[in-house]
Amino acid sequence: MTKDKTKFELNKLTPKQELFIEIYCANYGIKSARQCAIEAGYEKESAHTRANEMLDFRKNFNVYNEIQNRLAATRDSWEISRDRHLAALTKIRDEAIEQKNLGTAAKCEELRGKIAGLYIERNITLTKELTEEEIDKKMKAAFTTKEEID
Repeated sequence: MTKDKTKFELNKLTPKQELFIEIYCANYGIKSARQCAIEAGYEKESAHTRANEMLDFRKNFNVYNEIQNRLAATRDSWEISRDRHLAALTKIRDEAIEQKNLGTAAKCEELRGKIAGLYIERNITLTKELTEEEIDKKMKAAFTTKEEID
C-alpha cells in the first residue's frame, strides 16, 4: 500500500458519519450529539455511544477533525467586535424603520449611541440610610455642574 493511498483511506468517512457531521454542525448547540446520531441513522440504543466515539479525536480523528474544520468557519461569525455589533444594530434599525417599528429603531439607535460613548450612566448605590444633606453632597461629588444633574 502506498503512502498516498493510506492517507486517502484515513480521510474516508462513511455515509452515516458524513450525515452525522452535517446534522451536528447545522444544529450545533441546538441538538445533542445523541439526537444528531439518531437522525444520521444510528440505532437509538447505541446513539449516545456512537456520538461520543465520533466526537472523541482518539477514537475517530477523521470525524472529529471534519467537525472542527466546519465549526471553525462558524465560530468566526459568532465573534463580536465593535464594528460587527454596530453593523448589526444599524441593519436591525433600518429594517425596523422600513416596517414602521419605531420602538425597535429607537432602541437600536440608543444602543449605537452608547457604543459610541454618547451616553454616560451614573448610579449611586445606597448601602445605608442617608440624610437629605448627605445625598446632596454625594450628588454634588458625582456631578460637577448643575446641567449634568438635570
